[in-house]
Amino acid sequence: MKRLILFISTLLLLLVSPAAAFASSNPLTAACTAQGGAGSSSSTCSSKSASGKNLIFGTGGVIEKATLILATIGGIAAVFIIIISGIRIVTSNGDSNSMAGARNAIIGALVGLILIGVATSIVTFVVSKIG
Repeated sequence: MKRLILFISTLLLLLVSPAAAFASSNPLTAACTAQGGAGSSSSTCSSKSASGKNLIFGTGGVIEKATLILATIGGIAAVFIIIISGIRIVTSNGDSNSMAGARNAIIGALVGLILIGVATSIVTFVVSKIG
């Protein structure tokens, strides 16, 4: 159990550290203004709609929508794993190996759901700061 907690905390630290570093500034700003603004004519640098909203990094942009779609798919998969593992526990007929495998699958799915929630929150926060 201690190894699992250590693994999860290390993984969260690795996920949060880059998010905190990039939340303070837009990484594309330097590229778009480098060399006298030579990159400012590219489609990436001018990714704003007519209303001035950033279509890629802004709130409701491509990055945020893709993150929410992936989080939804991952959440649905985790719920299916939990349901199937619950059925495996009920139909295990007291077999300890089968019950342990199903229990581990449920724990993994729950950890996955927590990581999906944390990752989605981090991406939404970073996108709101960039856009």
